[in-house]
Amino acid sequence: MNNTPKSLLENFNELSNTFNERMSEFETRMQQSSSEESTKTVKSLAADYFTFKTFVWKALGLLKSQIETMALGYDRLDAQSRRKNLLFHGIDEDADEDCLSKLLHVLADKMHLSNLGTAAVEVCHRLGPNNKDTSRPILVRFTTVQQRSTVWNKKKVSLKGSKIMVTEFLTKSRQELFVAARKHFGMKKCWTSEGTVE
Repeated sequence: MNNTPKSLLENFNELSNTFNERMSEFETRMQQSSSEESTKTVKSLAADYFTFKTFVWKALGLLKSQIETMALGYDRLDAQSRRKNLLFHGIDEDADEDCLSKLLHVLADKMHLSNLGTAAVEVCHRLGPNNKDTSRPILVRFTTVQQRSTVWNKKKVSLKGSKIMVTEFLTKSRQELFVAARKHFGMKKCWTSEGTVE
């Protein structure tokens, strides 16, 4: 079972919807009961039911608030763990390639950052399943935040006119927000900085 905050929130919403449906069915059955003998019992039961319903909705509201808070905290931690990461798009992919060599070639020849050698890179590999039609992005984790910032700040000028593009490695929720913002405001009016959509 997936225990990410998003799936917890989805499970909570499903539970909330089920509770609402069951309570609606119960209310309908109570309203349809017209026997004089059961009227007193139904009234007492109805009072208890509405007290219970109020309590449950308050409890569910509190749980939902806690899950949303946890989801935000989880997203912040995930984003923090990606501070030294960048994605390189548009670098040709070959069978049995050496991703690190290709990356260092781009850094030295395209971005004029030959001072960033092997020691500056902790992780370098392709992301996602193999696709014959397009080259997969390369995920790069730099040794320091400063090295990552140097590459990030130089990308716009040094890679202008090339097919290579550098983006931040956003969390899923931030990537979805970024895509939605670009659709709404336009491609050139939205960008990311330090994992934040602006």
